[in-house]
Amino acid sequence: MKFLVCLKQVPDSTVRVKVGGDRRSIAAEGITWSISPYDEYAIELALERKDADASTVVSVVTVGPARSRDALRQALAMGCDDATLVTSEADLSALDVAKALAAVVNEAKPDVVLCGKQASDDDQGLVGPALAEALGWPHVGMLTKLVPGASGLELWREVEGGHEVWSAAPPVVALVHKSEKEPRYPSLPGIMKAKRKEIPEKDLASCGVTPGAPRPEVALMDLPPQRGQGKVWKLDGDAKGVAEQVAKALREEAKVV
Repeated sequence: MKFLVCLKQVPDSTVRVKVGGDRRSIAAEGITWSISPYDEYAIELALERKDADASTVVSVVTVGPARSRDALRQALAMGCDDATLVTSEADLSALDVAKALAAVVNEAKPDVVLCGKQASDDDQGLVGPALAEALGWPHVGMLTKLVPGASGLELWREVEGGHEVWSAAPPVVALVHKSEKEPRYPSLPGIMKAKRKEIPEKDLASCGVTPGAPRPEVALMDLPPQRGQGKVWKLDGDAKGVAEQVAKALREEAKVV
């Protein structure tokens, strides 16, 4: 079975981002970049199948600027077999990204395409469904488990209070919420192998994509207002006295009642 995992390079979740001067984007200076967390779960889900069946092939692809090559090498170091970079320095719409990915999928001919359910930078969750539509493939979202079955694939989808189990014959697009295991760390041998692997590049023109699909525009971006410092109250007395002190503090000092 062949998997193709679509990933996106985003600001690392540990980085404190700053709003850019235009107040419509983040300031990119000094940012550490990494694979979007849900995409890491998608990689892990595919690699779990590779662990169970050595004949499984796991490929990765991304559409983005030249620095996205680092995210692909991270995926290779985790255990993926090959990678493809579709270069675009422009900030593309989800529809244009989906069209570019569809061109790679049609060339690679995987059985399963995995995407994180949403990227951690914009939280839109548009690329996966748009890719399925462009390919004309079925798709299942909120995936946590994938198991080969007698009639194709069992796709375990998280719902409130449990799971739904869907059955689908490849090819299929699946949007990953989480995998049963946390994403693995790249091993030292994996890192060394990843450094030696060639990562072929494509441009948007070779994918048949002319940027310009409709997209929403950010009108204004601001960080949340800083919270004031907390205050510690020392309360003494019996239950009734403590309750009266709490009520007074909430009414007169916190002004929430």
